Parts: sequence; C-alpha cells; structure tokens
Amino acid sequence: MVTIRDVAERAGVSRSTVSLVLNKSPLVKEETRELVLAVIKEMNYVPNNNARGLSNKTMNSLGVIIMNESQPSNSYNFDNHSGLCAYNISNGIMSGLADTDYGIITEAFCSVAEPDRLPKVIGNRRVDGAFIVGSPYAPELVANMKKTGIPFVLVGVNSYEQDADSVLADPGEGSALAIRYLVETGHKRICFLNCPTRFRSYYVRKHGVEQLVKELGVEYNPEWFLSCEHNQGASAYKTMTAFLDTGARPDAIVAANAPLALGAMRRLHELGIRVPEDVSIIPYEDSVLCGYAVPALTAINIQKEKLGQLAAKLLLERMKDPDRPYQKIVVPPYMTFRDSVLVR
Repeated sequence: MVTIRDVAERAGVSRSTVSLVLNKSPLVKEETRELVLAVIKEMNYVPNNNARGLSNKTMNSLGVIIMNESQPSNSYNFDNHSGLCAYNISNGIMSGLADTDYGIITEAFCSVAEPDRLPKVIGNRRVDGAFIVGSPYAPELVANMKKTGIPFVLVGVNSYEQDADSVLADPGEGSALAIRYLVETGHKRICFLNCPTRFRSYYVRKHGVEQLVKELGVEYNPEWFLSCEHNQGASAYKTMTAFLDTGARPDAIVAANAPLALGAMRRLHELGIRVPEDVSIIPYEDSVLCGYAVPALTAINIQKEKLGQLAAKLLLERMKDPDRPYQKIVVPPYMTFRDSVLVR
C-alpha cells in the first residue's frame, strides 16, 4: 500500500509538503505542487484521512457499499427500486459483526455511471474493509478496489468475480426451483418476468430455466421469457401490459423479485385475472413484501441474512490473513409456501 512517506520520497520533498498539497495550501510553490500531484497520480496514492494521527492505522469501521442501478431516489413510489435485498443482506452483515469491535459505514453507490470512480468511504480510506453489496457494478470496480489494498467481499445475487472473495445466491438454481414446482403442480403455460438484461443475473436465470425445461421435456416459448427495463414495479407493470396485449394468457408467472411480481399483479388485477385461480405467481428473492401481498406470495427464499453473515465472517478472515486463497460461497435457496400457487 502506497503511503504519504513513499510519495514524499519519490518527489524528493517532506511529508508535510505532501500534506500541504493534499490540503490545497497556497503556501506550496506551483512547480512543487505539480510535481507532487504527478507523483501521486503515478503511484496511485489514495490519502488516508482518518488514519492521520492514529498509531495503529485502523478505523474499526467496515464499509457496506450498496450498488445501485442509478443514483438513489428518496421516492417511495411504484417506480422506485425497493432496496430490500440490500437491506436484508446488511442486517445479516451487522449480525455477523455483533461480537466484534467493528461498526459499519453505509454508502449507496452507482458504479455503472462512473466506472473509474471509487466509493467515498474507500477513496477517503475511512474503513478497514468493505462489502460490495448487490449489482450491477462496472468491471472496473473490482480492479480499482484491489489497487487500494483495502480487503473486500462481494455479496448478493450472482455477485461473483474470480479474483475476489464472494458470497452469493445462484439465481439460476432458484429460478429452476420455481419452474420445477410449477410443473409438478400442473402448470403448462409459464411466463418468466426477468430483471433488465444489463444485470448478469438475467443470463444466469435464462440459462437455468432453459436447462431445466429441456431436462423436464416441457414446452418452452422463448418469447415468454420477458425482460423489464428497470428492476421495479412500474417497469414490470409496463412489461406485463405489453405481453398480455398480445393475447398471451399464462397459467403461471415466475418473477425475478417481489417488486416485479407486484407490478405484474397490479396489471392482472386491472384485467380481472385472478391470482391464483387464473394464474399462479412465484417471485425469486422472498421478502416482507411477499407476506404482505394479497394473496401472500409463495416465493424462493435465498437466505439474504445468511449471505450477509457469511460475508462478515469471510471479510474478517481476509483481514486476518490477506494472502489466503479467494473463496466462493454459494448459499442454496428454498421455497417458502404461501397462497399464490394453485395445484391444477
């Protein structure tokens, strides 16, 4: 890890001069300022503001960096992403850290919009380690995170990179579990309401569904595998409207998450299509929304709190032993049975 001492030595100045440059002091000559800034860029130095004056160089804080598809909104409307998955995972992380001296700092971050930018808690070195929660994120994020030397763990739905610690749920496995149950309960016209194609999990789900229907030998219409523009209820409502306007009438819908399922249900309700009498619904990623829905939704539970707990354990192990091999932990899903599936 590059330190302020390294920068000072390379530039041939004192550490206090480097500090003055970082603080944009007018006391530094312009040619010296330019030299120091050039060395900082060359060495990829990131100032550790919180470590100044601390002899042990630790913050006793860990970052929970929540990936967002776009800049976060304070709206509670139907066209806003619920964020429940990240919330549940964060609760698991806090549970996993309960017996430690670490606190957490949470930051919502959109990596896709600015792929070369780092989260503030990382750029300012306010934390000893970090959790990258959810997706999507730009490929550059993992590479840039590694350059900082700050240990981190990826955690979420299909959050996996070969050269990083990862704790994840397999969306292909969960989607196949839903399809298999619907086939076993007599459903024949199954529609899949998926997340946007820019999410890697879209393709993992698609592959899992296609492999299963081939294995089961059931009829599969690729045009009934739908993609929503955004990962929220309003987008699912729009997608389901266009689908039903073609005259298609599924007897079951599998949704990538609860907000998408609720968006589809709103349109079904407007058309007088009953759940589960006319169409059964199973969302992936069970949440409190599934229990509140009418009827309550049978759902795939991906154990989000357990994902967070395991991620906490993995990060603590990485901080203790930075040279250990990277680990990939896949948490299996299970079905939560409620009222939205009719046995036909």
